[in-house]
Amino acid sequence: MSAKETIGDYYADTAYTPAKRQQWEAANPERDSIIGSRLSWNRRTQDNGTNEEYGYNNVAISQNWELQRIEKKLEGDDIFKGMKVRYDHQEIMPPNYTALAKYLNIVMAFSIGFFCLFFFGFFFLVAVDLFHWMFGRGGAEEFYSAFRMNLWLCLPVVVVCLFFWKGGRYLEKKKPTVFYGMKKAPLWQLNRQTGLFTIYDPRDAWKQRLEAPFWEFDAFLQSSPDTQGSATYSLILYHPFQRIRQKLDAQFPPTKMPGELVAAWQFLQRYMDVSQPLPDVPGLEIHRHKDPTTAADDQQQGRDPRYWRDMDEASVKKIQEEKYRKNIRLR
Repeated sequence: MSAKETIGDYYADTAYTPAKRQQWEAANPERDSIIGSRLSWNRRTQDNGTNEEYGYNNVAISQNWELQRIEKKLEGDDIFKGMKVRYDHQEIMPPNYTALAKYLNIVMAFSIGFFCLFFFGFFFLVAVDLFHWMFGRGGAEEFYSAFRMNLWLCLPVVVVCLFFWKGGRYLEKKKPTVFYGMKKAPLWQLNRQTGLFTIYDPRDAWKQRLEAPFWEFDAFLQSSPDTQGSATYSLILYHPFQRIRQKLDAQFPPTKMPGELVAAWQFLQRYMDVSQPLPDVPGLEIHRHKDPTTAADDQQQGRDPRYWRDMDEASVKKIQEEKYRKNIRLR
């Protein structure tokens, strides 16, 4: 895509700009709401993103997806149908994991957590009993009795958790199509070129439940307790007139750090805003020259087209850490 192309040549009339959101807010001051913290629309959004968006491995992942797309000669809707994911200059369509894949990932995550808890908990209890024995608060027989009891309580849990942990890793390596199983139909789609946000019916593949301009949605942070009772946050887009909501967990997983999801919301606004270049993150670098606004801005700024690809992993991780520390302070 040539950098000389204008917005009128490439972007649809429904493409998002901050002025459209301002006009819509002014026309709809008393719209419907949902439980949660409503996030503000920034008029000129920051070049921001979550910790995951700045991952070094995103360079290789995006290049691999692009090679697959070229080899399979995929364009438009066929990109997701052929690869079950899309993340480029035109659209974001996250993978829609199968129930089995979600279950396997949850089981492995809990197995790792409980393995660490009971493994280190065993040594902590042994240390406490040894302290009591050494300082005369119990005899050798009491120590060995407590040791056997702790071993009997912790060892079975450690063994079972280790089995599920390593079993999950084995499936991840040998059977990735099972461990990362994805459905053929999408959950939702953000389209920068058209400015539309599409929500699909989870019970009917590719059937649109709602398609509306991005600027008509309000963003909310909703919290729910995890297994330990701590608040875990999710990012939701809600259409106040159609009264339809969509969690964005597939692209931005739930987190205990609300600032990470505020950064995700800023990232989405920047991604959809055709008056500004695409967010400057590793995964989008190979697509920047295809978007006319981004290509023109990069040419004007003299941006190195291989800025991320030629950077070493340590330097990328340093930037990633700086972004994360900034994000966790966002509200």
